[in-house]
Amino acid sequence: MKDHEQESYNLRRLLTEYAYFCAVGTFNVLIFLAMYSVAYSIAGEIEYRAASAWSVSYLISSIISHSMHRWFTFRSTSPYGRSLALTMIVYTTLLTISTVSQAILADRMGFDHLAVWALNTVAFGFLSFIALRFVAFPVSDGTISVRERMEIAKLGRRS
Repeated sequence: MKDHEQESYNLRRLLTEYAYFCAVGTFNVLIFLAMYSVAYSIAGEIEYRAASAWSVSYLISSIISHSMHRWFTFRSTSPYGRSLALTMIVYTTLLTISTVSQAILADRMGFDHLAVWALNTVAFGFLSFIALRFVAFPVSDGTISVRERMEIAKLGRRS
């Protein structure tokens, strides 16, 4: 990234990216829910049916989410493999912590499970955004517009 681009990264740009993150995240959650529903219905009589459907759907939707945030939220030029690995570390860490939070607040302390789900979604969604922006897709790696990325992809197919 050019020095002037890095210097121009400010709160306004961060909030704009967060708005994109929320929009893309909504789409990703719908994909995750659809995959979970299909996986759950296919799982039949498996002993850990819900957990199996959850883990498979979570893994696949995390990869999709990474690509979507890479292209649309952060428009990042970060190396794909590195950003995917860092994204999966972020998602796995936050999944573990949010699951413990859900268990403690809803299952142990008796708070409404949907209220806790909403709280976790907001809190861990924002933490996910911050971690992805500054760890998986750092500003210093630079940005590329969707149009530029598509042009590069087209040129690659022609070669």
